[in-house]
Amino acid sequence: MRRMLVSVLVALVAGAAVAGAGDVAAQDGPVDDGPLPLIPVPVGCEAPRSPHVVFVGEVVDRDFRTIRFEIERVRSGRTDPFAAGDRIDVRYGLDAQYLGDGDRYLVSAVVDPDLGILVSRVTEPIENFGGDDVIGVSESDVDCPDYEDPMRTLHLDGTPVDGGVLDPFFGARLQIVGAFLIPLALALGVIFLLATFRLSLAGVYHSIVDRGSRRT
Repeated sequence: MRRMLVSVLVALVAGAAVAGAGDVAAQDGPVDDGPLPLIPVPVGCEAPRSPHVVFVGEVVDRDFRTIRFEIERVRSGRTDPFAAGDRIDVRYGLDAQYLGDGDRYLVSAVVDPDLGILVSRVTEPIENFGGDDVIGVSESDVDCPDYEDPMRTLHLDGTPVDGGVLDPFFGARLQIVGAFLIPLALALGVIFLLATFRLSLAGVYHSIVDRGSRRT
């Protein structure tokens, strides 16, 4: 009987010791605060903005700075409170000229903190000229990583949309050539008609003079 009591006490003490060790290990071990970012943000660097919505949409309407899309599929985020049914407006500014009517795009848009509307872009953002080499511009000793632009509109295969400064001119080559050639052709035609008319007048004048000289 005494041996049984001793065995039970030993078992209880051993179990308590194991449980205490487990608690200590749980306290001293790493705490899982959730998924870590794919690219850690070093101290001193600005964290990248997250897009409000990423969707596939077709251009159905526009003005000189805003594109209206018909939403086909939402990839991430949410469309409220900016969508009206399956239509949503995104501000592009001058980049709106690079998106074609009826074309489909992969749109990543953020909320402009000043305007309170969805904004995106086609062209890459222009960085500070000279960067850290210019005194007083983004001075930092921290090497910050490059993040994906959260407000960019791409083709469905992920390739960038052509947004060069001269692209609209190259896309309208016929109109440009016509704008130069038509006035030039009209000017040459007018010059030809004036020259022909002058020669005709000169011929008439000489014929009249010749007739007069013969009569005398």
